[in-house]
Amino acid sequence: MFFSLKRAIVGIAVTSLFGLTVWGQAAQPQWKDRAEYDLVESIKKEQNAQTRLGLLQQWQEKYPSSDFKDGRYELMVAAYQQLGKGKEMLDAAKAWVASNPKAVNGWVWINLLTISLNDTSAPALEQGRNAAKSLLGALDDTFSPARKPANVTDDQWKTQRGNTEYIAYRTLGWVDLQDKQYEEADKNLMEALKRNPADAQASIWAGTANLRTKKLELQGIALFHFCRGAVFSGQGALPQQTRDQLRASFEKNYVNFHGDKAGMDEVIKLAEAGPIPPAGFKIESKDEILLKQEEELKKTNPMLALWVSIKRELNGANGAAYFDASLKHASIPGGVEVGGTKVDKFKGKVVSCDVPAPKKPKKVVVGISSPDMSEATLVFENPLAACPPVGTELEFSGSPIGYSAEPFNVDFDVEPKDVAGMPAPPKAAPKAPAKKAPAKK
Repeated sequence: MFFSLKRAIVGIAVTSLFGLTVWGQAAQPQWKDRAEYDLVESIKKEQNAQTRLGLLQQWQEKYPSSDFKDGRYELMVAAYQQLGKGKEMLDAAKAWVASNPKAVNGWVWINLLTISLNDTSAPALEQGRNAAKSLLGALDDTFSPARKPANVTDDQWKTQRGNTEYIAYRTLGWVDLQDKQYEEADKNLMEALKRNPADAQASIWAGTANLRTKKLELQGIALFHFCRGAVFSGQGALPQQTRDQLRASFEKNYVNFHGDKAGMDEVIKLAEAGPIPPAGFKIESKDEILLKQEEELKKTNPMLALWVSIKRELNGANGAAYFDASLKHASIPGGVEVGGTKVDKFKGKVVSCDVPAPKKPKKVVVGISSPDMSEATLVFENPLAACPPVGTELEFSGSPIGYSAEPFNVDFDVEPKDVAGMPAPPKAAPKAPAKKAPAKK
């Protein structure tokens, strides 16, 4: 795990982060004596990380109040990094900021290590959140015009501040995601992506945060972010294999959500252009589209109008109560009247089967709103002879026994007699005629 950290931040850290000088922050720092100076010179020349760490520990023991202790902490963090010791890096960075709360580089390291060490315990998350806030709180002083080095332009100084803000907001977003504060996570990750549009991983975290809110209006935003992770290339992109998997998943989930591929190419173009969805961005769900047409559906397709109304109720705030009171163990559709027409069966097309070994499924998944949407699972008591081919149209009624809102699905307990359209079971191969015994002579 740590070595992934080392690769991820090699371009950010250890050269006095972002060019900020931590050595000699005290006014006119002085060596305590010649021995301290000679010890530090030996540290600077030592190439072996383990040996250098031992010398740094000697320096700390002999000169705990050195004017150069900020630089000592930085070298200790770097030595632990070379040795692949992430926890020790974190401990050194924590000691650093405890010694000097204005040590911005120490706060940066705690932010970076919060994510890379992947400790999701409550104390670790709170530590990461405090480190991010402390880093943001230190920036006005750190990047004040008076502190700008003479060889750094105003634009470079502004960019360096933005890079540091990016790290803090990224940490806050990650911590909020682990802490299940999903909307706050999205807010902070958007701030991070404004400062570093090339962070594809942050886009995936933002997609996850929006998805987990389970709010219908945010599911299209989630799809945008997953699309961004799939299509973004260049510095900061995800590995190609991961991108290919994300692309296939995005396309499947887009169709499941929207009902077809209409508008997908436009979403891809927007995601290629930048990591932030434009103002007013929205992907309409299939249900939203159908709801607009519901009154007309009552006249033209009463069965689909009934299904849309059921989905709307189940996706609402009181979905569980509605299921228990109106659907669970009832006979559905049961001849309910819609627009003056009785609906006796739902009609859908086979999407997939739950096929164990041997290949005799007890569950068949169908799409009702669209042939590509996995919306209803027909649960049979006894295994079927084979899975109906994908696209087979079935008409069915049954008794709902469970449902999930995300992804949406209703489980129906069904009897074979209540499912029309199932293909006939394959005929058994004819047996070869038995060989006749030779006649006795």
